[in-house]
Amino acid sequence: MRKAPLVAAINDLSGFGHCSLTAALPILSVMGFQCCPLPTAVFSNHTGYDSCYCRDFTDDMPAYFAEWQKLNLQFAGVYTGFLGSAAQVDIVSGIIRKLHQEDSLRLVLVDPVLGDNGKAYSACDATLCGSMKKLVAQADVITPNITEACMLLGREYCGEKIDEAEALKIVRDLAELGAGKVVLTGVRSKPNTVANLAFDAGLNHFYWVEEPLVEVSFAGAGDVFASVLCGSLLAGQNMQEALEKAAFFVYLVAKNTAAAGGSARDGLDFEPYLKML
Repeated sequence: MRKAPLVAAINDLSGFGHCSLTAALPILSVMGFQCCPLPTAVFSNHTGYDSCYCRDFTDDMPAYFAEWQKLNLQFAGVYTGFLGSAAQVDIVSGIIRKLHQEDSLRLVLVDPVLGDNGKAYSACDATLCGSMKKLVAQADVITPNITEACMLLGREYCGEKIDEAEALKIVRDLAELGAGKVVLTGVRSKPNTVANLAFDAGLNHFYWVEEPLVEVSFAGAGDVFASVLCGSLLAGQNMQEALEKAAFFVYLVAKNTAAAGGSARDGLDFEPYLKML
């Protein structure tokens, strides 16, 4: 019987809110991978609510990973999300270097979780942003939104409503940080649409996928997008196919969640649609 390839998912665990590891686990599993979570923090619910319980996992991460090493686990992919400090970025960077020594590793996807809607998250400071640039250089694929792209490039936030030429310039500039492929999410270059733009630096090729705009901005949508993209690329789909699959899945679930009166803060109700993946 074929054993499912392993993906190390390094992200926070939010017990409620359809985000981070609670998105990655079911999505990667249904796509045929064994998702192995390495928590960076444990939250009762994501931080978009009025309050939450939080336990920082920084001090536990090295010992946690060391136990994986004792088991001689062979990972096909690494997928990183929320990292709450420069210290955590350093730990993850070391993990990636170690896993790169294994022949099994095919993909490192870094979602540089730094901010959204023009604002940095509370945990993000200049030190964390600087460390994240170094982690981006180790990635095969990065998936920043426009806020995160501007932070990584040291630019003022330009807003989501940018034209295609500006979007193309942003992904080219991001590729200069070292990632082989850049996926810029949430581009609003046309009315009533949202686009995701990818750039493959090795091929010098752009990919552009548009979907109708869903006005409700759901928490965790980026986590769902990155999880589907990660699974699609690991399954052997090319960037165009993976981008189309991830974008359409998020659009469909967002449209139906909004139509059912779902709360933006509670995130995307993706469970009924997992079988599509």
